[in-house]
Amino acid sequence: MSSAPKKRAQPKTTNTVSSDTLPDGKDNQQGKKGGLGDQTGQAFQLPESGTYYFDAYVDGQLYQTAQLDWIALGDQYRLYINIPYAIVGPFIFESRGSVDAYGIAPAIYWTQRGDKPPRYSRFDRDGSGNGKMYFSEKPDHTPDILPGTQDRFSLMFQLASLLNGSDKIDEAGSIRGIPVVDYNTLEMWQFKSYGENESEDIPSLGKSINRHYALMQRESSPYKRQVDIWLAKDLDWLPGRMRSLESNGRVLELIFKQRAPIDSSKLIN
Repeated sequence: MSSAPKKRAQPKTTNTVSSDTLPDGKDNQQGKKGGLGDQTGQAFQLPESGTYYFDAYVDGQLYQTAQLDWIALGDQYRLYINIPYAIVGPFIFESRGSVDAYGIAPAIYWTQRGDKPPRYSRFDRDGSGNGKMYFSEKPDHTPDILPGTQDRFSLMFQLASLLNGSDKIDEAGSIRGIPVVDYNTLEMWQFKSYGENESEDIPSLGKSINRHYALMQRESSPYKRQVDIWLAKDLDWLPGRMRSLESNGRVLELIFKQRAPIDSSKLIN
C-alpha cells in the first residue's frame, strides 16, 4: 500500500461547470449540451480507481478503519464507503453514476446505518441531463435536477476531478456553489475555499499540499450539519480528511491512513 501518486494522463476538457454560474436559459454561451442550456466548461479528470483506508473518529475517539472504494471505468463510476462503527453497526454509503457535460452525474445515492432500513435518492435523468429527483424518504417531493447536482459524497470527487483538470481554480476566499442531494432535499451548498496550503492537516502524509473547503451556514436552516473537507495533492486531490459536525453536536471524522490498488474483480463487477 502506498500514498505516492501515479503519473497521470493530461486531463480532458469537458463542459464541467461550477453551479454558482448556472446558465440563464439564453443561448449566449459556447459549449456542449449539458442540461439547461450550453455553457463553456472547465478541464475535468476523474481520479484513478483505488481503495482508500481512513481512521474513523466519533467525538475524537478512534474507532475501526473505514474503507472507501473509488472505481472509475470508462464513463461510469462507483463510490462505496463502509464505516464500521461499533454498537450502532456499520455506516454504508454508495453513489453510482456516469459522467456528463457537467462532470460527475450520480444516478443513485443510498445509505444505511446499522440495522435501519436503507434510504436512497434516485436521479431520474432524461437524455439531455435534465430530469427529476426521487427520494425514498419523501416520494412526493420531486425537484428538478440542476446542472452539476451531486450527492453528499460524490461532491468531493467532483471537486477532486476539477482540481485534477486545473489546480488554478478556487483561490483562497472564493465561494463555489454546488447543488447537493441529501436524503430528502436538493439544496445549493456554498463552499468556501481556503486555497492551497502546505500543512500537516493530514498526519499520514506529513507536511503536504492540501485544499481546505468548508460548507458555509445555510440561512434557511443554520443548524444542519457543518462539513469540512481537505483534498490532498499527493492523492490526486482526493479527500485526505473529512469532518462533519452533526446537528446534535456529534463530530464524525475520517482521516486518511493508506491506499491500495483497487481489487480487479470490482472493476468487472
